[in-house]
Amino acid sequence: MKDCQPVEPRTLYVVATPIGNLGDMSQRALDVLGQVDFILCEDTRHSGILLEHFGIRKRVVSYFAHNEALRTDQFMPKLLDGESAALITDAGTPGISDPGSRLVDACLEAGVRVCPVPGACAVPTAVSACGFYQFTGFEFVAFFPRKSSERREMFENFAHRSTLLVGYESPQRIASLLEDLVAVAGPERRVCMCRELTKKFESIERTTAGELLEKYRADQPKGEMCLIIEGEVCAEQEAEGLSEDAKRLIALLKDYGMSARDIRDVVSAYCGVRAKDVYQAVIGAS
Repeated sequence: MKDCQPVEPRTLYVVATPIGNLGDMSQRALDVLGQVDFILCEDTRHSGILLEHFGIRKRVVSYFAHNEALRTDQFMPKLLDGESAALITDAGTPGISDPGSRLVDACLEAGVRVCPVPGACAVPTAVSACGFYQFTGFEFVAFFPRKSSERREMFENFAHRSTLLVGYESPQRIASLLEDLVAVAGPERRVCMCRELTKKFESIERTTAGELLEKYRADQPKGEMCLIIEGEVCAEQEAEGLSEDAKRLIALLKDYGMSARDIRDVVSAYCGVRAKDVYQAVIGAS
């Protein structure tokens, strides 16, 4: 911990930990964990392995969904008395589909400093790799609903929004989820499945809901899954998403009297853009 910044008293550090690859553990996170008075963790056994790997030996206390209220009441006095603590979960950033928000809320209400130590989180990691460039925002729903009726209602509400829909799902339910998505939004709705992110068998697959459904019907996947569903893109947005070269080529081919379908095929092949984007641009400008 040479030359590291000392932790502050009366402070809760919200520390992100790796979602798979231990190489993603930041030096700052290690410095903080090595200095705080105690560490609150979702699973002491799981976190114990992580801390042991990095040679950190501190008092650890379980802090999970079913004892959040109890632990918050127990440890707030210690923080108010000047101690420092770190909050970690099994993987990723606390408070993002993991315990932690209740304690953070209590600290802010009581005047205890909250200091985030950023790092790995599956949601932005997945979004950064999906390449759905027409969208600048996304809606994170944590875990998708278990019931088919609730999923379909969610997809119906989302079907015409111009944002991405991002959520976690289990391998056991992914096929039924995709069935509901196909029923509501159609088999051509594009999705990106990010599985086992940062781990040895990491897989990032961008395809359609229908194709992914057929694949998982035949062979149930394994591992932790984050699914990104593309929103609806209006013709104006799709045209804006094309490069200037693609737009000029479209205009040139239209002047030559080429059909919309032929322009779609030529421009998408030559410029490397989606055929659907080109076609919408052509008919939108007609």
